[in-house]
Amino acid sequence: MWNKKRIQRFKKNLREAPIDYGDRPERMDPSIQRKIESGEFPGAGSEAFPSVDPSGIPSKFEELVASERFKSVVDKVKNYTGLRNVTPQSFMQLQQMMMAATQRILQLESQHKEELEELAVKIVREEMAIPEDALQFDAKIVGMGQIDMSGMQGQSQEQQMDSEEEAMEEFEDFDLEKQKRRFLNQLIQGASKKGHYMFHLVEDELNNIDPNLINLYGVMMSINDLVYWIMPDQTTMMMAQSGSSMAGKEEVDPDTDPPTVIARGITFPVLVHELVKGVMEVLATQGLPDDPNKAQRVMDSEDTLVAEVWDLRLGPVIWEKFRESYPHELLQDDKREIQNYLFSEFASMDAKDMFRLAKKILSGGEEGKEELERMVNDIIAQLNEESYEDEYYDDEGDTIYDDGGDVLGTLDLPKNDGGKEYNIDDILDKIGRSGMSSLSKGELEFLRNQSKS
Repeated sequence: MWNKKRIQRFKKNLREAPIDYGDRPERMDPSIQRKIESGEFPGAGSEAFPSVDPSGIPSKFEELVASERFKSVVDKVKNYTGLRNVTPQSFMQLQQMMMAATQRILQLESQHKEELEELAVKIVREEMAIPEDALQFDAKIVGMGQIDMSGMQGQSQEQQMDSEEEAMEEFEDFDLEKQKRRFLNQLIQGASKKGHYMFHLVEDELNNIDPNLINLYGVMMSINDLVYWIMPDQTTMMMAQSGSSMAGKEEVDPDTDPPTVIARGITFPVLVHELVKGVMEVLATQGLPDDPNKAQRVMDSEDTLVAEVWDLRLGPVIWEKFRESYPHELLQDDKREIQNYLFSEFASMDAKDMFRLAKKILSGGEEGKEELERMVNDIIAQLNEESYEDEYYDDEGDTIYDDGGDVLGTLDLPKNDGGKEYNIDDILDKIGRSGMSSLSKGELEFLRNQSKS
């Protein structure tokens, strides 16, 4: 028989079914869970999201992402704080731990700001494989309350509605471009969120400042992540709109040569986060409409602090699923720069084509991985071709110069092998697979002749 207690438990499980908590006691705030289940948040129902089994738990992609992300956030808090259960009853204790960690961090960093600013730029350049001549960085650790909020509050709801009505009249694909920007913002925030924990990459340098910094950073950043899930959504949104919770800011100055990523953060992990976000913003620029006015309309509509909160909640898992489909070779040190080209190429796709590919990628199937691999091969072939075109030979044919006139090396090139025919596409494919050193003397001679023709 179904006794009263069993019926109550059944009702409780039924009510919580869309979010998969497993057998864990931790729960996100009910207002956040309701919005995820009803799809009442920026980015919900994206054309980029794949379908999941509607009879399962979760029954929507957003619910799957939220379930994974919430568990991950809770696990990080437990790891850094040592708490066994993260429940509403422990919220006060967690807040006190975060405040104490933050105050101690500010004290320890106060005498090492310049050193930490340089270290932040260093690890972002290295981790994201950014060439010295590709971007400039202006990174500063600033005091609490010193984040310049000008231009960040955005338009009022009434102003935004009027602006969007005007934009829809100006170009018919406005709604589609908005959805594209929203999805790219989720990827940008997801990628930049890892910056919060990149301090682990420089533990030796940080230990030289103070051996407690690593765990203090972990306590501060993990609890900060948790606040986004256990504080009522209305409170979080009010804080975002007022700017009272702002710990960092980034912007890109495209008018410098090369462009400059300007980042400000109250602590080292926040500064790294903002630097990563700035780099991703540069790479995603290809995803905006070519018309500057249309591009600005799209950004005004989607680049809001309220939407950013949801991007920070769900973006990390979306980005992880995206990255899991990257060809394995891109994880190697000498290929990591290709990741930047790939993301930029993905961002530049037509919105409908992007959503079609994103669904394949986020579903975790082989089809998405194979399509990304084809994109990577095309990028590598194009880079090799551009690299070759930047070199030219002297009239004697035995000296190689770069486009600046500097000597790169010399070659002893014989005539072509007995009249053997070569195909430029085959040679470029070979370079893409194995590098210039894999070419025969005849193939090198053929390339030299092509450069002269």
